Amino acid sequence: MKHTIAIDLGGTVIKIGLLKNGQLIDRTEIKAQSASGLKPQLPELEKTIDKMLQTNQLSALEVLGIGFSFAGLVDSSKNRILSTNQKYDDGPDTDLVGWALEKWNWPLFAENDARMALLGEWQFGAGKDCRDLVMMTIGTGIGTGVLINGQLLKGKHFQAGNLGGHFTVNHEGSPCTCGGKGCVEAEASTWRLPSLLKEHPKFDNSAIKTEEVLDFKALFHHVGNNDLVAKEVLDHCLSVWSAGIITMIHAFDPEIIILSGGIMKSASVFLPVLQENVNKFAWTPWGKVKLVEARFPDSAALYGADYLVRSSAEKCKMNSYIENVIKPQL
Repeated sequence: MKHTIAIDLGGTVIKIGLLKNGQLIDRTEIKAQSASGLKPQLPELEKTIDKMLQTNQLSALEVLGIGFSFAGLVDSSKNRILSTNQKYDDGPDTDLVGWALEKWNWPLFAENDARMALLGEWQFGAGKDCRDLVMMTIGTGIGTGVLINGQLLKGKHFQAGNLGGHFTVNHEGSPCTCGGKGCVEAEASTWRLPSLLKEHPKFDNSAIKTEEVLDFKALFHHVGNNDLVAKEVLDHCLSVWSAGIITMIHAFDPEIIILSGGIMKSASVFLPVLQENVNKFAWTPWGKVKLVEARFPDSAALYGADYLVRSSAEKCKMNSYIENVIKPQL
């Protein structure tokens, strides 16, 4: 019945949530300083969490633990960051478990952000009552997570299912931040979009050129105004996303694919096209894989963190019971 603290560490903002029994009862955000590293953010996180406890009249004893979501590879058995990609570079050297224990005497359970969001949607959102899911988050980068037969796919090195954004869809394509070439992310993500637009031969004659920020919000606005450049760049992105989704289907055999990210505000424009492409090109003789919108596109990882803390704490409790009660009796 205790509360949980959820932290979703993004490249632009850090979301902090307070949950009780699967309900998000408080939430706040702070600006991320990802270029300066993770350790410099910890004092601000401490202040924010302490203030949240005070506002909700809670003591540290009433909190079960922290669920920590990170945009990189995470060793979820040791709850430490393994690798990151051009943000929070000191993450692998940061002892998050020790930090939480020293500050509040709480356990901390870490997971990749796409997997954490998948847990949230599986338990409380669009994937409820489903045991085979793929989650794809389209944003600054492209993150993925996979659930097979009710179990998160992780792999020996904790990267299985996480690198769908780095599946190659164009072997002669653009360089990616991961070191690869022609990845889904390198061909159609928020960080790639400005150059996609500027590389279009008719960009200088397009109304989208006047935008201060060349993001997907601007792109969909100009698509709505029938701007040729915006429409052709969107068509390119839809083709890339379709290829990535179909590859995920062929690799992991999901029942449904949950799509999330800021672009879902314009889902009515592009989701039917993606579904049509999947129906046409995915090899699924058993039936059609349905694409669905995330129920919590902005907070799924917070719900997932709550579930992770509770399930992990219960597992630890059970293991302790086996070690201290059952085994001595054998």
